[in-house]
Amino acid sequence: MITQTVRSDNGGREGKWVALSILLILMISAVLLPYHQQQAGTATLPSHQIALTDIEQASLGLIADLRLAHEEVRNLYFDAHDLNASEQQASVLETELTKSSLSQWADIDELREMWLPPFIEDKSWDFQGKHQWTLIAPATYQGIAQASGGAKSLVLVAVHETPEIWLDLNNNAAELLASETVISDKALIDAGWIQIAFEQANATSHGH
Repeated sequence: MITQTVRSDNGGREGKWVALSILLILMISAVLLPYHQQQAGTATLPSHQIALTDIEQASLGLIADLRLAHEEVRNLYFDAHDLNASEQQASVLETELTKSSLSQWADIDELREMWLPPFIEDKSWDFQGKHQWTLIAPATYQGIAQASGGAKSLVLVAVHETPEIWLDLNNNAAELLASETVISDKALIDAGWIQIAFEQANATSHGH
């Protein structure tokens, strides 16, 4: 008489295979995730832009000052023209600012009277490179470094809600001439200025 043992089908074997599959998926994900993050973090920028993280330390303090000054400069314009930025759409405000004239914006003397960095000539100004600041166009301030070893020459464009700052990365950008109209991105690029990309995901030119 032959006796055959029949194992009960209680799903144990299938459960082990499911657990093994899940473990394998998790292991593959753990291996690929750092690679994916690295790829996302090194997105290629256009040739006329540079990531903030790639800029030399000497220029970062001045850039930070300009980001703060951007809001103050815009508020001065809004106050002078009875505009409420919080009640108007950003696109409407940008259109308004794009059509503004040079004389409608605070000049350098006014900004210095307010003790607004980086326009005041204090110890920080001296350390950063003794930049010569000029209001060269509506909403556009150009700072040309007068001393080596400090920050690069920079241009602040305050037309948009977020700061737009351009850098003379290789010390060969052409100094911008005064204009009664807003200077276009193309003019800045053609002159050799490099736009700072504060967030690579949103690093696109406004095209004004």
